[in-house]
Amino acid sequence: MKRVLVVFSEGTKKNVLMESVLFLKEKLNFEVMPLYIKDVRKDDVIPATMNGMILNMNTNSFSEEREEMEAKEIEKLKVDLKEIGISRELIVEFGFPWEIIKENLKLADILVLEKGEILSEVVVTVLKNHYKPVLLVGEKPITNLEKVCISSDDGVKVNKSVNSFMSLFPEIDNYDMLTINYEMEENKLKQYLEDKGKIINFKEYMGENAREFYLQEVEKYDLLIMGNLSRSYFFEKITNKKGLNIMEKSNTSIFIG
Repeated sequence: MKRVLVVFSEGTKKNVLMESVLFLKEKLNFEVMPLYIKDVRKDDVIPATMNGMILNMNTNSFSEEREEMEAKEIEKLKVDLKEIGISRELIVEFGFPWEIIKENLKLADILVLEKGEILSEVVVTVLKNHYKPVLLVGEKPITNLEKVCISSDDGVKVNKSVNSFMSLFPEIDNYDMLTINYEMEENKLKQYLEDKGKIINFKEYMGENAREFYLQEVEKYDLLIMGNLSRSYFFEKITNKKGLNIMEKSNTSIFIG
């Protein structure tokens, strides 16, 4: 049986993550391994509110109040997971997120995280260091995989992601392949997939408004397959690389192998 590690933490949109892994469990027979991380660094950044409630900002009182609220949040999450049929006990660990994820991922086939509107430090660290496929859940939960697209420049990284995706989801036979302002005489990834019996609908976006039309198109899909970040996050950010732009602006969930 394939196993998915889903990571929760303070402030994550738990319903979106739970709905997504429930789909993987019920429709694709994944075993769900839930993990809650209490970030050792969280006191470095103190939010004014938690779950819409204003907190006492006195340092000692705030810490106690925050710990109490997080403990209640964890207990509620345990109940919610049981209620939707995820029987495996919630793992709760305190420490540095990537170190905890890295160890627990050894027992799983794929990692599920919340993507967020802006990639968090945790997500960026995972993308720069991960050794198994990652599924970043967007604003809408994953409840179907009928419409899957590939963001392709015919490079090695997207080829790797596609190969990982097919290993985990061999039942998916139809893909749309999208390119943006990228001319290629021969698309080897498209040829590779067609040789495997997959049906590929190729879409090319060129010109001044290509990015806008591309992002509008991506929103129509259940899932977008991409290659991983190259070099560093900050390099991508200051040079406005296409891959990162798509990652942050799209509400659609993203798979990276």
